[in-house]
Order: sequence, then structure tokens, then C-alpha cells
Amino acid sequence: MKTKIALALATLALAGCATQGAPGNTVAASGKGSYCAADRLVTAGDALVCNWHASAKDACSNTATRSMPKSSVASGPEKGGMCTTGERLVYVTTK
Repeated sequence: MKTKIALALATLALAGCATQGAPGNTVAASGKGSYCAADRLVTAGDALVCNWHASAKDACSNTATRSMPKSSVASGPEKGGMCTTGERLVYVTTK
């Protein structure tokens, strides 16, 4: 399972390289979870950089880039649904 996640992250990182910007701020760990656009997810050192939001709706409509420390992730990224535009989302559960 960890191998599949690592492979998925590597694939997404390659796909997102062209759109990667500087992280705007950091998502705080909340014990809940966050959604982001799958094609925007990149790994930057010890952080996952994406347009993290608490709801799928917000992740579909907002592009503000934030970083999330990998240490705050309890599980994921995993499939998080799809926007009405067809854009795929990923979801992480935070500690």
C-alpha cells in the first residue's frame, strides 16, 4: 500500500511540476481532512503542496496554493471525488 501511495505521489508530482508555485501558507493539522485538485498536488521536501481546502466544493473553486507538512497527514492522499468540471480531487486525513 505504501508503495502504491509513493508511486501515485511521484506520478502526481511529475504532472504538477508545470503548475507548481511558491507555497502561500501552511495548512494546520486539525484531526479532520482536506481536499485538493489531484493535478496540482506536488511533493516539496517534507510537505505536500496543493490547493488544500476543508470541502470538495472549495477545492474545486479555489486555487490558492498551501503546503501541508507530511507529518500532519494520518492517511492519504486518496481519491477524493470529482468537481463538476471533471477535475479529480484527492483527500488526506490529518492527525
